Amino acid sequence: MQQSLELSHDVLRLVRIGKVEGQQRNDDFISLRNLVLRNEEAYPRIARWFDSKVVGGLCSGERMGMVALLNELPIAAAILKRGPATKFCHLKIEESARGRSIGDLFFTLMTLDVRHSAQRVRFTLPESVWEDRKRFFHSFAFSRAERAGRQYRLFDTELYSEAQFPELFRACKQKLPQLFGQLAIGDHALLSGAVLAIQPKPLERIFSGVKRVEIRTRFSKRWEHRKVSLYATYPTSGLAGEATISRVIEGHPNKIWDYFGGSIGCTRPEYDSYVGDHERVFALVLTDVRSYSDPVPLAQLNHLLGVTLPAPQSYLSLENNDGWLSAVVLAAALQGSIRMNSTATARVPVYRTGADGEFCMNPIGI
Repeated sequence: MQQSLELSHDVLRLVRIGKVEGQQRNDDFISLRNLVLRNEEAYPRIARWFDSKVVGGLCSGERMGMVALLNELPIAAAILKRGPATKFCHLKIEESARGRSIGDLFFTLMTLDVRHSAQRVRFTLPESVWEDRKRFFHSFAFSRAERAGRQYRLFDTELYSEAQFPELFRACKQKLPQLFGQLAIGDHALLSGAVLAIQPKPLERIFSGVKRVEIRTRFSKRWEHRKVSLYATYPTSGLAGEATISRVIEGHPNKIWDYFGGSIGCTRPEYDSYVGDHERVFALVLTDVRSYSDPVPLAQLNHLLGVTLPAPQSYLSLENNDGWLSAVVLAAALQGSIRMNSTATARVPVYRTGADGEFCMNPIGI
């Protein structure tokens, strides 16, 4: 599963490394391994750790890796070990990626990955990294660090830090509107996006390709060329996919049917029943349609975010709507469809690397 982030003229590709990649040892797996092994000077046993514990854990599903490639050059990597006592085993961000909030993004995605199993999350790291990045770790509810029982890195005191998962997850939820306010679904900024409510059966036709045009009696051309999230109404009641509204065409119902009848996905009597006596209707031409593997129920989003979101009746804008923005981002993150919009303004603190050009948590033995 991969995600692409567009940063100015650069392209940053995020890849999740799991069972398939661990078994196939594909190029992305090799990129992850090569990036981790760049720490061999400070961690002499890192290759043995990766080739035994990490690879075995990836193949069994016990571990998950992430690698970021800037213009196809690996510049950031993360590894976690799942379980009630989850361990963020490794996080390294090189100088070329600093100032891009990659640390925030990795911590948030790793937290989302273990939301069903983790009770607490722990990691070890050099004392110098803790002191230099204390503000970053505090923002994720890692409030203190203590001396670790084992020393892994050469020439730097080893510390460990631990947070209870509810506190960590709460911190991640608070970051969602800010962190992902600079992101987009597809190539379009989430802050200017919308949620389109569609009944489950017509939505199934959209996902199957039978229905390519959605008809509305009220709509706006402002949503032309915008990416939207697709919300399946009752009884599904959840975010189910994404699409682009490539065109919005307004016209008399007869004209709209004559032009789009074969793509609306219903019979003429059903169409006439819907449009009624309206003199003008709107045809929404949908492209780049993508269904989620599993719809994300509104009830689950409310529970995870600790909010009560109103169900969309027709469509709603994400502008100035942090609750629904967080919900859309959370659903998109869980489905692996996040990109960064190069024109958006980041609203999160930037945690830069130090003089060594690296942000590297201890990877050995955890």
